[in-house]
Amino acid sequence: MKRAVALICLMVAVMLSIQIPLRGQNSANLTARDYFKELIASGGLEGTTKKYACFQDDPNADSFFLLGESKSVRESMLADGTFNRLPGETQELMKKEFLTVRGYPKGIPWRGEEFLGKDESSWISDARMLDESTPIRIRLKVDWQTLRYKYAVELLNLDSTYRTEVASFGRCEQLPA
Repeated sequence: MKRAVALICLMVAVMLSIQIPLRGQNSANLTARDYFKELIASGGLEGTTKKYACFQDDPNADSFFLLGESKSVRESMLADGTFNRLPGETQELMKKEFLTVRGYPKGIPWRGEEFLGKDESSWISDARMLDESTPIRIRLKVDWQTLRYKYAVELLNLDSTYRTEVASFGRCEQLPA
């Protein structure tokens, strides 16, 4: 049993260091904000997820993430007339509320964006397998008044019930249009 717990802890640690914007070692002494400023100066922010930049409370963290809202993209597309040119199925998907998240560990963007659907007062990803016996999902809770957030990787039981989580906390900042 101890060996299984140790293996799961090791796998979660590896996954967190690669896939999500949580704490990391900073050998070059650059912080998440340093990497963010570097990307802004070079025009290197990718994708449509550019409404908010989110930074952990840990000032030494070297990862940040960008957050976008489906309603912003939808409103922009309605305003410029491109929404009506989308296929009907895509229009129906765009009418749903979701958030997009793109992480930047050490300033390097994730391969794609994570899509989080509304779940009561938070936003969650689809569950996926960490290993043969450990389903996980991402949960993001944002206080839209203060822009404080909790970003968590939830470890689930095989029946998809909640087991435990690894979380980070921080604050988002609205980006200029």
